[in-house]
Amino acid sequence: MPAHADAKVLARRAGLARAVRDDLAAAGLPLAPQDLDPTFAVGARVYVDPLDDDSGGGVFVAWSAHFVLVAAAMDAISEGRGEDDPCIQLSGTAERAMQDAIAEILSVAGYTVAKDTDDMQPFHLLVKERRVAASWRDRLDAQAAHREQTLAATYRDLGSQDDGDAAG
Repeated sequence: MPAHADAKVLARRAGLARAVRDDLAAAGLPLAPQDLDPTFAVGARVYVDPLDDDSGGGVFVAWSAHFVLVAAAMDAISEGRGEDDPCIQLSGTAERAMQDAIAEILSVAGYTVAKDTDDMQPFHLLVKERRVAASWRDRLDAQAAHREQTLAATYRDLGSQDDGDAAG
């Protein structure tokens, strides 16, 4: 029986998965909701596999095409149609192209990713880590900090005016 990762590792993975989702959303990619049945999911699906690292666990990203295309490709495969079938070609091409695009987006955003780490799930990306580096988020963080300082100063000024009014 494969071993599960401990709570500390799972918490780190959850944080990494959240950051991956944020960065993919910022890049404009649609995200498949985590709690949605994968059959209905369309877009980038980011998930945490709870197994330990040696058993294949980690943070993964997969592209989910529309069910209509997936079903058509599965029908073609189950009917023994070859790789030249248009349903199989489009489905495979879409998954490979989106895997490449997602890998490039995440790499630029500072993540270390690996392709094709599992023969049973060939288009899933393994997100290994996020390197500490400058990020597009830095500007947002600076804006938020400035906003907090401005609001605090405004609050203090309003409090000072109220105190002056009460004394007068």
